[in-house]
Amino acid sequence: FQSLLSPFIVLFTIPLAFTGGFLSLWITRENMSVISMMGFIVLMGTVVNNGIVFVDYTNQLRKSGLDRHNALIATGKTRMRPILMTALTTILAESNLMLGDDMGAQLGKGMALVIAGGLAYATLMTLFIIPVMYDMLFKKQPIDIDTGSEDLDDIMDDAEEYIAMMAQ
Repeated sequence: FQSLLSPFIVLFTIPLAFTGGFLSLWITRENMSVISMMGFIVLMGTVVNNGIVFVDYTNQLRKSGLDRHNALIATGKTRMRPILMTALTTILAESNLMLGDDMGAQLGKGMALVIAGGLAYATLMTLFIIPVMYDMLFKKQPIDIDTGSEDLDDIMDDAEEYIAMMAQ
């Protein structure tokens, strides 16, 4: 991101994921287990990915010349579909574990509920919360920071110079 503010904005999605996961366990009266805690780990990765997609594309649009408000609207229109597709495919994949009645489904039901419920809640909230947080916090235009040239592998490092000097 080349900024500390963008990851900070993305981190706001994590409490949304936990809230949705706990709500789904509470609504279904499912107990918290080690398996459901693993679901929270999967959930965090997916929800943070959605936030990264949104913030990164907004930064790209702003660097190309759009103002903050129009960049957020354009990002919402163009990135909503991939974010919703990711969430929907994951939720549908977990439906077999949520609705199944065999031994494996009973074991993984808590994890599936956490992932599906948390992802549904966090995705909807992410599409509202991330743009609001971005608009409130990101006042300055994002800039590209030059990290050096692309041919860094061609530069001999100190270790190679030392070895060559010791060989002489």
